[in-house]
Amino acid sequence: MVSKDKNVILVVKPYDRTVTTSSNKILLDVLRELEIPIRSDCGGIGECGKCKVILSRGFTIPFTSSEKRFFSEEDLYKGYRLACQVRLIEGSYEVFIPSESILQRYRSADIGFEKVVELLPAVKKIFVILPKSSLNDVRADYERIADVSKDFINLYDVDIDIDVIQRLPEVIRANDWSVTIVVWHNKKIIDVESGNTSNKLYGLAIDIGTSKIVVHLIDLVSGNTIAIESIPNPQASYGADIISRLSHAMQSNDNLKKLQEILLRAINLTIERISLRANISKDNIYEAVIVGNTVMHHLFLGIQPKYLGYSPYVPAISRSIYLRAKDVGMSINRNGIIYMLPVIAGYVGSDALADAIAVDLENCEKPCMLIDIGTNTEILLNTGKEIYACSTPAGPAFEGASISFGMRAVAGAIDQVFIYFDSVTQDYAVHYHTIGDVKPMGICGSAMIDTIAHLYRLNIIDNRGRFLKGIKSSRIISNNGNYSFILAWSDETEIGKNISITVKDINEILLAKAAIVSGIKVLINEAKLSFADLQNIYIAGSFGTYMNIENAITIGLLPIIDPKKVLFVGNTAISGAKACLKNINIRKKAEVLARKIKYIELSAHPLFNKIFIDSIPLPTYSNMINKS
Repeated sequence: MVSKDKNVILVVKPYDRTVTTSSNKILLDVLRELEIPIRSDCGGIGECGKCKVILSRGFTIPFTSSEKRFFSEEDLYKGYRLACQVRLIEGSYEVFIPSESILQRYRSADIGFEKVVELLPAVKKIFVILPKSSLNDVRADYERIADVSKDFINLYDVDIDIDVIQRLPEVIRANDWSVTIVVWHNKKIIDVESGNTSNKLYGLAIDIGTSKIVVHLIDLVSGNTIAIESIPNPQASYGADIISRLSHAMQSNDNLKKLQEILLRAINLTIERISLRANISKDNIYEAVIVGNTVMHHLFLGIQPKYLGYSPYVPAISRSIYLRAKDVGMSINRNGIIYMLPVIAGYVGSDALADAIAVDLENCEKPCMLIDIGTNTEILLNTGKEIYACSTPAGPAFEGASISFGMRAVAGAIDQVFIYFDSVTQDYAVHYHTIGDVKPMGICGSAMIDTIAHLYRLNIIDNRGRFLKGIKSSRIISNNGNYSFILAWSDETEIGKNISITVKDINEILLAKAAIVSGIKVLINEAKLSFADLQNIYIAGSFGTYMNIENAITIGLLPIIDPKKVLFVGNTAISGAKACLKNINIRKKAEVLARKIKYIELSAHPLFNKIFIDSIPLPTYSNMINKS
């Protein structure tokens, strides 16, 4: 029997989960509580339309204006609803979550450019055979460890965790007094293991991104990467961008705790998977180096990030942090250590610092720029004398949010597009590629850039993204004056609908593009340089890895520059984290560099608004580029 306060029975498909809950609750909140990985790019305010579900008996619950905007009347009566708009009433329901609404593992740059790094990790192992106790040698077990430590590593002031001492009597006698001492930074014994385990010494490099979490497992004896895992960041159910997460955390400390908990569970799940893949014990992972943007940094540590949302956007802490893994619940060795790189500013995090370390930005011979494209795009410029940094709120448009058929780069996403005029059919033809070579379900960011570039080159749209009048094509559809261009016909798609790009979609991309370009131009202006002065532009991050350079230049996302100067370096945030894991001196270098970088707050910059507005249209030189 269902209790009065639990008067709703909900069956969730395809997960086969059944829950009893209270009426008047929002369906999206119930799915979040179940940790169902559902999209909610706008954070659950009814603006993105990505939390689509099919709800049995859904027609008995009143429709909202947001739902009427995203669904036809026929769809609504078939049960299509937005999970964020459904306020449950008493009764039994079955909710089906279609594949396009599920957060999926997506194609990403899990690796990046890496320089050769001398192996000098913070953790080392010392194998020793202890002298046995006897009536002539009655030193305590701890003193034997302390004395041997002094002999081998000059560790005169031994610091040792109490749980190591608690296990010591059994450990040292289990293998005839032969033990391996695990030492951190030459000043702390974090474990003592029976026998010789000196070849089992591992560490983790972790990049906590807004969209995904990437983990590399490193053998700290050889320096080799032995396994890589990535997982979508489950916080995405609370919004695709950092502002949505920030807003949710600001509402209450309970919300903050929830965001921290689901993040840690995802990281621990990834550690579990990576350990199984490498066939190692998590107990042999002794250190983790973590990078991320400043909001992710605060959420991981359980720090209330709300003051990042208010001018002057000040973080709670910017310097590097060492903490015990067990203090935050990370599943590595019980006395393992976490090292958090410094953050640069409120919206330029340790991930950007790790990017700079990976490409050795500080030592560029001539001016060079690094752009890490994401929902929060971070830009660094080395002028040769100073290093500037800024962040631009590009938003999640390039990851599919606010785009009609937008989606992340997962299986079924159209990721490449080529449009041309077919002289035989006398109509425009489209060639596209989907991730996984399956039927298309939507379109991701790289293909949106391709599409807009081709539509502009073919004079189908003007520089404001509007469709030019008088063009006849079966692919150009007008719905009460709202034009769209069909990329894939319904019979070709997995979703049974035409996949198209609309004027509104184009405008969303142009706004995101303008935000990034504004940051680039403000830094160039601040440094009194021109684009011609740049020796290289490093494009970091997953999105940049799959971006077509010429099409990016055509829409004005990148300046007119020799394409050979543009270097796609992949996930250099994880590469920088790995460098810091392998060599403690690189950590010191990163800490010094973080203090040297001059942060520019775009919202306070006098030129930002004008540059932003001027950067929205497509550049007028696009056709010249195409012909050159």
